[in-house]
Amino acid sequence: MSSPGSKLVEFSGFLWHRISRVVILAGIVSLVGVACSSDGGDQVGEPTSQPGSTAVATAPGSTPDAGATPTATSTSQSPTAIAGSDPTAGPSVDATPSSPGRGATAVPATSSPVNPEPTPVGKQARLDGIGHVVEGIRELSAGGDPNVSLVSSDRIAQELAEDLADVEVLAEIADLEVRLKLLALMPQESDLLEVETALLEGAVVGLYNHETGELLVLSGGDDVSVKEEAVYSHEFAHLLQDVNFDLSELFEAAKDDSERSGALQALVEGEATFVEAIYAARTFHSEDLGALIAVDADVLAVLEATPNFLLLALGWPYSAGFGFTNSIWQNGGMAAIDAVWADLPETTEQIIHPEKYAANEYPESSPVLPDLAAILGDGWSARTEGVLGEAVIAIWLEALGTETAVAAQAAAGWGRDGYLLLDGPAGSSAMGLLIEWDDPGTDALQFAAALEAVLDADAGFSRVEDGNSRVDEWNGPGGVLTFTLDGSTGAAGLAVAPTLDGATALLNALVNR
Repeated sequence: MSSPGSKLVEFSGFLWHRISRVVILAGIVSLVGVACSSDGGDQVGEPTSQPGSTAVATAPGSTPDAGATPTATSTSQSPTAIAGSDPTAGPSVDATPSSPGRGATAVPATSSPVNPEPTPVGKQARLDGIGHVVEGIRELSAGGDPNVSLVSSDRIAQELAEDLADVEVLAEIADLEVRLKLLALMPQESDLLEVETALLEGAVVGLYNHETGELLVLSGGDDVSVKEEAVYSHEFAHLLQDVNFDLSELFEAAKDDSERSGALQALVEGEATFVEAIYAARTFHSEDLGALIAVDADVLAVLEATPNFLLLALGWPYSAGFGFTNSIWQNGGMAAIDAVWADLPETTEQIIHPEKYAANEYPESSPVLPDLAAILGDGWSARTEGVLGEAVIAIWLEALGTETAVAAQAAAGWGRDGYLLLDGPAGSSAMGLLIEWDDPGTDALQFAAALEAVLDADAGFSRVEDGNSRVDEWNGPGGVLTFTLDGSTGAAGLAVAPTLDGATALLNALVNR
């Protein structure tokens, strides 16, 4: 059985990635913002790096449960269909190696890939041609014949079902569900495993397993559709990453650190999206755009039923990772991107702010939290501890209703954080969270203002008026939520518990008022 996080999954209409160790799916609408070239021709415009230019290929997405993830812990491990942002312009590339193009002559296959099912020779040749172009764009070699299989949807479904049957994955889904419900980020009656399963039952068109090195492509006929071509270029970029940098080893090394795994996921998906955008700009024509952005009605229905936080988490690695990759490329081309693989980003903050990666700025440890279970008394025990990170904090605020730009600004200035989930009597739960800031005088106040405003505007939360002017208190779907800033350090303390007394006790243990 494959270990959690071993598969990079692509869905019809969306590109999806299973985050290391957690099963929130991450995705983007495939090249939603591709525009036509300025010369009036029918070829999709090439990304350009000229100052002041407008990017012609955009990677949609907003922020994952990165501490979770966005696999959202990840969890992970977003999506305007999921969440839109215009990345800075991508690179300008020359015309060689020649792209297969829509209707162009396919590059002949040099050998037959490993393939347990009959495969159309013409389709396989087209895929080989796409792979050769991607190698040229990324300036890396697959090092031989890629292990590509054209398979049925049943085969892909079987691969994905193995992940959901993994005991470790199931445990992390359960932990994430508790955290999301405490923070009112999913309905209290929802089952996260059912949500995950519904997402996995979408129209899968591709999957790369970095444990086995196998790239699975859904065999949908003798031709390669526009969407399949875009997805394959993205997946082949993953294959190049694996061959040249060993994804399994990197994900294994980062698996116990949600911030490192979230940053790695963003690099993996962001670079593949960057390559895919260049491929699309060189290959697709204006008449292909409709097929690129079309979303199957059944898939759309699943997404509409998915909690907003998860949708936002889905695209963050693609959009933020695209911006990070583009920033690195602007300062040194593909060689500079290669160098990042030897010196990986440590946090989602470094992905969002590449200058902090360049400055090697990151916290070396999380805050030490008190024994919160002892604070609540008999019947309470620690369930799990972790880190949210800047990406998840921004997604959290946005999912509650904060405007995207305001949420991003409120999360910026993150210094470090730590949270603890608690199990209590009769299935009850509680949580304590402490966030430290780079500049308590500005960063902490921006976060506090954003959080208070969005909770006050949320119909699911109602203020508790008990005369305490130094603590904000709300009755919410997940319990009583209390919040304040530490009077001496400016750190943000937040606690959720079944009762006001319990939440207040946790908050008092976290901060000085």
